[in-house]
Amino acid sequence: MSGAKGSTKGGPSSKGDKLVVAAIDFGTTYSGYAFSLKHEYIKDPTKVYAQTKWIAGTGSLMSFKTPTILLLNKDKTFKAFGYEAETEYGELAINGEHKDYYYFRRFKMMLCNSMGLKRDIEITDEFGHKMKALEVFGIAIKYLKDHLMGCLRNILHDIDDNDLRWVLTVPAIWNDGSKQFMREAAEIAGIKTENLIIALEPEAASLFCMHLPVDKMSIEGNMSGSMRVSPFSKGRKYMVVDVGGGTVDITLHEVVDSDKLKELHSANGGAWGGTTVDAAYENFLAKITGEKTYKRFKTEAAEDHIDLLREFETKKRGVVAGKTGKETIKIPVRLADLYKEDTGKLFKDRISEIPDFKDKVKWLSDKIRIDMGIVKSWYDESCKNTVKHIKTIFQDTKSQGVDTILLVGGFSESPMLQEAIRSSFQDKRLIIPEEAGLVVLKGAVIFGHNPITIVSRVAKCAYGIRVYRDFKAGVHPENKKVQVGKRVKCKDVFACHVKKGQELVVGEVQSKQRYTPLEADQMTLIFDLYTSTKEDPQYVTDADCSYLGQLEVEVPDLSGGKDRGVFVKLIFGGTEVVVEGEDEKTKKVTKATFDFLQ
Repeated sequence: MSGAKGSTKGGPSSKGDKLVVAAIDFGTTYSGYAFSLKHEYIKDPTKVYAQTKWIAGTGSLMSFKTPTILLLNKDKTFKAFGYEAETEYGELAINGEHKDYYYFRRFKMMLCNSMGLKRDIEITDEFGHKMKALEVFGIAIKYLKDHLMGCLRNILHDIDDNDLRWVLTVPAIWNDGSKQFMREAAEIAGIKTENLIIALEPEAASLFCMHLPVDKMSIEGNMSGSMRVSPFSKGRKYMVVDVGGGTVDITLHEVVDSDKLKELHSANGGAWGGTTVDAAYENFLAKITGEKTYKRFKTEAAEDHIDLLREFETKKRGVVAGKTGKETIKIPVRLADLYKEDTGKLFKDRISEIPDFKDKVKWLSDKIRIDMGIVKSWYDESCKNTVKHIKTIFQDTKSQGVDTILLVGGFSESPMLQEAIRSSFQDKRLIIPEEAGLVVLKGAVIFGHNPITIVSRVAKCAYGIRVYRDFKAGVHPENKKVQVGKRVKCKDVFACHVKKGQELVVGEVQSKQRYTPLEADQMTLIFDLYTSTKEDPQYVTDADCSYLGQLEVEVPDLSGGKDRGVFVKLIFGGTEVVVEGEDEKTKKVTKATFDFLQ
């Protein structure tokens, strides 16, 4: 890695500025980091440094990211991460010593659409060992943080943590609880929360591509003008399709100025990323061997299982839509040996017994020859669901004027996915930037330098607080009728602060409502926050409502008793919810926090 040498002392940073912005992309399948120096960003926002020395196995494979795999010692202390974790785990397995270690792989997906996420939730490793998820995420992020700091010190020798602004990327489809979970994991990793911002992955991708010259992008389809005109010029509308290993994130953006974006449609998508292809491949093998034997293979021949997955990772990137014939994939002989031990049968004989595989799959010593039709079917879940979802969004009125699809993310480099989108949307321009797998990471660095580049977002759901209202006969249901002191109230009312689909302007208060304490000596007001898929729900107990977390506002001034008014202001325009509680009399803004983790 090359870069400007220098000292952190007397640099270009002004008060409140940071010398460096560093971003960590903690992915489902791969993770990495990037950073840029403040003075270089001012000259060229795309000048972002990414680690290029992640080395797999014997050194034959080098990449910009490393697998999201964490290996811990028997006492739960750190041992290795990424390719090193794979290799060390394989070596332990050869000696039969691996079963007492903790081996976590692709564990980020537990946070995808995880409602009611608990702070003390546990996750299970490859052998059923349980550990608190926050600890696991924290250890993994700490490794990436420390690795990045070591790299930075080769450039800025006396840099310390306070010289950095950290950015952590998350899928835009994640809920608030999952974002808070990642923030707390980062704190465990040693990143101060005041130095950390959360970036939404599709937005980060947009920001980086806005700064790219046209010749750094593959642009297919009708440009409606000169090929030299940027698709990200003022007034342009486009769709971002961010396809990672775990999730597919889709949203619509409009360029409102040279470096300003507006979200037109709230981010949505699903768990249809590249790991669905891996899962289909392993299901194919398990169909031949049986679940019992394949599970035994993963446990007793862990080093061979790692080789199997690495081999497939290389193969799956080269599968193209137009290819016919058969694909040859290396398979560890140990899998066939275990099958014979368990069943007394030969692997090749078992294949011939499966009707769907007759004349389409053949076992050759340490290789398997598979008809391309079967191989391509492994991509169906990701490709078909992604295309179907894009079509649904294009049917929405908000997509009018959107003529471009920006395809980014690690799995966006798959020729199969590219062709599925290209053939399904021939009337749209398809843009695939160079190194599409790094676009989110580099864009997150740009976002860290200038978070206000996103001027507004769209609420994915309605937000409201559970309150009591005066009961109105004929309006409120009888089963909500309760006695509170001397008054008859209606319980469980959804006091809506933000409606689904509402435009949320960054930095502006979207909702301001007055609340009073139920008791004269209350020093804090605690509210239960709910979300709903309805635009304007009535009660928090409705089927489409979900409990999100608690809001706590301090009201230490007891003068006025129950008649003390507090204005609760909710600011939803950023990537995370900001809360302010303002005393009606003193105008003092008091402490207000959300807790989305139960």
